[in-house]
Amino acid sequence: MKDKEVIYYKFKKNYVWLVLNLLVLYFLINCAVKHPMLWHWDQMQIMLGLFSTTLLMWSWKYLCKIPVAVISEESIKIDHCHPLAWKDIAGAQYRTAHCCFKKLPIIVLYPRAKLQYKYNFLQKMIIDSDFTAFSIPLYDISKEDHEKVAKLLTQYLGKIEKEEKQQ
Repeated sequence: MKDKEVIYYKFKKNYVWLVLNLLVLYFLINCAVKHPMLWHWDQMQIMLGLFSTTLLMWSWKYLCKIPVAVISEESIKIDHCHPLAWKDIAGAQYRTAHCCFKKLPIIVLYPRAKLQYKYNFLQKMIIDSDFTAFSIPLYDISKEDHEKVAKLLTQYLGKIEKEEKQQ
């Protein structure tokens, strides 16, 4: 049995937000140290919590490896969803999804009819949208990983259909 192939997100680093976040945190803490009464002010506590949380989110997004897909001989696992067996997939198609006024490239996996699958909350919410329950995002991964995903999907599913142009 071969090892699992793991594809990770490759986010573009946005250091401007990091620098601004660190500056605001520095000024907030500096003001609170010079004026200790600010520690008891509700708005100050909310701002410190907000900027600390966004700093932690930035760190998690850019410093941790976040998997897009885990592909094995038996199944594919997309993001944090349950694995989907290859025998339960009817086909795949390249598609463009619309999100926040952007067109984002994805690969949609079509499940077989009457699939018994435990959907998570997010999959239930987006099952009928452009970005379906079984979509692999191609917009935040490297070109090499994009080609690797396409090659592996072709190996297990056959041909990946091209997107149909809408009128």
